[in-house]
Amino acid sequence: MHTGKSIKLVAVMAAATLFCAGCADRAAQTINDISSDAVTDEAQSPEDISAPSGDETTVKTIDEIYQEIEQTVSLYSPQCMDAEFISNYYGIDVTTLEEYVFSMSEDAAQAETVIIMKVKDAGELESFAECLQTVADDKKSEMQDYIPEQYAIVEKSKVQTRDNYVWLIISENADAISDVIESGLF
Repeated sequence: MHTGKSIKLVAVMAAATLFCAGCADRAAQTINDISSDAVTDEAQSPEDISAPSGDETTVKTIDEIYQEIEQTVSLYSPQCMDAEFISNYYGIDVTTLEEYVFSMSEDAAQAETVIIMKVKDAGELESFAECLQTVADDKKSEMQDYIPEQYAIVEKSKVQTRDNYVWLIISENADAISDVIESGLF
């Protein structure tokens, strides 16, 4: 029937117009709406109507992920460190990062630390991982002889990397925080 092919052609043209106009989300919905209403015939192939797969994930910014962490778990007196502190104490030049959060507990008796960084150059990822391992080692040294329960928390921590991201979580809630990070980035 020509009517089914005409409807498909109109659907494809409408979708192309909407995509070109910068309305990708509405175009996907329009394609879905039109394709569900269209008369189908057995000669239709997947190429006749194209729509996003729905498997696409949106990567969140590190700030958005950190806000979600704060909503998901209770952090103990978190303090986000500035670029000068990060550079002076850990030798990390934040200008080599696309984005970052470097949060440590204000209370010296608490080891809680949440550091997430996205490096500009993936070739430098290993050196950033080493810097974060230094952060963990420093925390171990601080807590080892003075606060055994905090030392145990630091002892369980590990630096993780994936793509251009590197992170260190030192917290009683490390598993929940890691879940938020991984679901936000990947």
